[in-house]
Amino acid sequence: MDTAFTLVLLTLAYGLCLLSFYPEKYLRKLGYKTYTTNTPEYKKLRLSEPLFLSLLGGYIMAFVVMVFFK
Repeated sequence: MDTAFTLVLLTLAYGLCLLSFYPEKYLRKLGYKTYTTNTPEYKKLRLSEPLFLSLLGGYIMAFVVMVFFK
C-alpha cells in the first residue's frame, strides 16, 4: 500500500512539474473560449495532450525513482 501511494504521489508531483515546463502556446488555447466565439469547439479546450504527456513522463520518472532509489 505504501508503494502504491508513493508511486501515485510522485507521479502527480513529477507530472505537475513537467506540466509547468510545457510550452505556453499550447496552453494558450484555453483563451479562445473567453475571447472569441467564432472558434470551433475542438480548438477551445485542448489540454489532453499536455496532461497526458506530463503525467506519462511523471509516471516514468516516479517508476525510475521507486526502482532505483528504494
